[in-house]
Amino acid sequence: MWESWTSLILPKHCCVCGGWLPDETEWMIACGPCALDWPELHGEFGAMIMKERCRMPYAGTGFRLHTQAELIAQLAEIKYGGNRRLAEKWGKWLGLRTPPPMTNSCKIVLAPVPLHWRKRWKRGYNQAEWIANGMARVWRCEVAPALLTRRRHHDSMTGMNRMDRARVVRDLYDVNPTALEIEADIVLVDDVMTTGATLSACGGAIKQSGLNWLGGVTLALT
Repeated sequence: MWESWTSLILPKHCCVCGGWLPDETEWMIACGPCALDWPELHGEFGAMIMKERCRMPYAGTGFRLHTQAELIAQLAEIKYGGNRRLAEKWGKWLGLRTPPPMTNSCKIVLAPVPLHWRKRWKRGYNQAEWIANGMARVWRCEVAPALLTRRRHHDSMTGMNRMDRARVVRDLYDVNPTALEIEADIVLVDDVMTTGATLSACGGAIKQSGLNWLGGVTLALT
């Protein structure tokens, strides 16, 4: 178990071809040639897709999930395996490939998309918070894990279309009253974006509270 866990955090071999990964390279789970086959979206194209779905001025994402078994396994380990350190590693990877937004504010604050307390208790942690922690190390900014709260629990939205997701998340999120004095630009962080309904709902709650919402960053896009 220990060897399996550490191989995710500190991989020695490419998860695709099995070749050795050089010790001096930046953290990654695959070698350069294999990673080139992954549908990475960091850059203008991925940002454009997210902006169109969420209507936000700033956006960023890491890669697209379709048939990439290695990446799907990594997301499953982060989301359901309780692997905090792996989530943080991917957050640092995402931060290195996603330039922070240009802003006139004195600072940027990362706000993880919250889980309902039941789901957080079941999983043991919020994966979005640990992705944000990794990003914050690269961006040298703060994380506000309690900025948003979720009003009610709902079963998984996997398989729902955009309209159904928008209906479920409508008025689902609130801004914690203790966070209303934050003077910063807020960037949301989540693990995966499907239709953009969740980011849009969280962003709407932030704007309604009077805080400045810039946009969002996700590790993956479906």
